[in-house]
Amino acid sequence: MNHFQNLVGPLEHVTAAYRSVRPRPARKVSVTQRADQLAAWVALSLDEPSALKNLQDEAAELRDVPQLAAVLPRIAEGAMSLMGAEFGNIQFLNPLDDSLVLVTQSGFDEAFLDHFAVVHDNVSVCGRAAWQGVQAVAPDVREDPAFAPHQKIFRAAGVRAVQSTPLVDRAGRMVGMISTHASQPGRPAEQDLRTMELYGQLAGEAIARHLAGQGVDGHPVGLPHNGTDLRSRRALREGDRTTNGVAHWVYRVDEPYGSAGCRVYGVHSAQWRGRITTDSPDQDAEYVASLVARDLTADWQMRGLRSKRLVHVHVWRGWEGDAQSAAFTMELQPDLGEDRRAAVDAV
Repeated sequence: MNHFQNLVGPLEHVTAAYRSVRPRPARKVSVTQRADQLAAWVALSLDEPSALKNLQDEAAELRDVPQLAAVLPRIAEGAMSLMGAEFGNIQFLNPLDDSLVLVTQSGFDEAFLDHFAVVHDNVSVCGRAAWQGVQAVAPDVREDPAFAPHQKIFRAAGVRAVQSTPLVDRAGRMVGMISTHASQPGRPAEQDLRTMELYGQLAGEAIARHLAGQGVDGHPVGLPHNGTDLRSRRALREGDRTTNGVAHWVYRVDEPYGSAGCRVYGVHSAQWRGRITTDSPDQDAEYVASLVARDLTADWQMRGLRSKRLVHVHVWRGWEGDAQSAAFTMELQPDLGEDRRAAVDAV
């Protein structure tokens, strides 16, 4: 029986990077590659309907697991079983520098874990897969001179063959890598490799939901990550840049909720959480907050609100984070006129 281990420190570190104010966007799988993946789904449904059913069942089970730390060992176990491998690991793509950070493993000793703790190259098998955005296979690591720097570690671990498959979300964005390792040389069957690619999509989507901070009940779960829903997060990744003075800002309106902290404001909370692209450098975070405040006060006037309840308008540059990392925060309450708004924090 395999022993699966989450490397908690690295896992917390790399998931926290997704809360960064200005992370780099993850590598994106090309349109051609996505078309190939779709074709693989069709082929599997025709050639191996039972295998497709097993993948779909596994995906459904992964969606029901409420904690990221519990999902990762399940994904690693599924990959190792699929590939008939003795060893396996999962890496997350750090959006700050595009490195691969080892977060879950089975079968390896401390020397291997230290050696591959962070991969930031295009030479190792996982590095090649991340660099090209496609599955990479090494039938025998001892026959490829490119692996010379890793030979001692591979020999000590008893590894001869490796495959690495990108973990991608529903939009085709890479969130990490799943790798399996065998003690005997040889290339897996092409059908198994194609199935592994599809598994990487399903597993990547399950992971992406947790990285977006949403559990099965819609509430943040797992590790310390607090972000927008997945669709909004993908839009933010695509727009996280500044060009010719144009800036992309993210806003969220919160309301204090007793000892539980704050929650997103409103019955239809999606109305008060979104993204604004400004037209000039002069339109900063405070300007964006004033736009949101204008819409809020108009809504309150329309509904005749006279509550004393406070709300907070948070604005981040490019990427939603926590309240402390906001570029600007404004405090309002429905019964105050617009000229009495108070800015309570400017970072």
